[in-house]
Amino acid sequence: MLRSSSRTHKTTLYAMYNTAMDHRYVQFGCGMCAPETWQNFDAGPAFWLQSRLPFLTPLLVKKGFPPYPKNILYGDVIKGLPVPPQSAEAVYCSHVLEHMTLEEFRTTLRNVFTYLRPGGTFRFVLPDLEQLIGIYTGDPTPAACSRFMQESWLGETNSPRGLKSIPTAVFGRARHLWMWDFKGMAAQLDEAGFADIRRAQMGDSPDPHFKDVESDYRWKDCLGVDCKRPA
Repeated sequence: MLRSSSRTHKTTLYAMYNTAMDHRYVQFGCGMCAPETWQNFDAGPAFWLQSRLPFLTPLLVKKGFPPYPKNILYGDVIKGLPVPPQSAEAVYCSHVLEHMTLEEFRTTLRNVFTYLRPGGTFRFVLPDLEQLIGIYTGDPTPAACSRFMQESWLGETNSPRGLKSIPTAVFGRARHLWMWDFKGMAAQLDEAGFADIRRAQMGDSPDPHFKDVESDYRWKDCLGVDCKRPA
């Protein structure tokens, strides 16, 4: 109990420090992308193990999991990040929202809206359901259905067993749970209070900080969205 309280206190202090030092750029679900110019959070199972049980890191690395950068904090955006209200200039995530249920996604939008200062930007990229369906409907081969299930990450080729099944059973975030096209996403953002909702292309933001977190292989053939909390 004390150890958990100590971690929470440390996380809160780190968030306060970054805000005070004008590190008002928040990224959640960061994975291995953790630039110093951003406050980076991740809630993946491998990072959870490394952050909570650091003595397991060598074993995880041996099994093929990368050692995470030191400047990442454990943080679940659905439960809420230790980010003061209206303190973030921008919030970013890449291929995270499609791993949430619909209600978790809506909770995330409400939380992100709270973190942003008036006029702040929420920018993200995720798979484009409309494009994936277009590829599927335009493919006359018998493999079209299987290809769609694989590329959309909506299907499972097999069920992991033994120790390999533990991360899936406990965390359950590997597959895609709810997919989006632009018009559906725009309606959800509008309902959550966001404005100036537009399709985004990699590198088209006037804010240079986004260059630190965006990469071509994450944006290629995907749906990018840029929106703001009204000023």
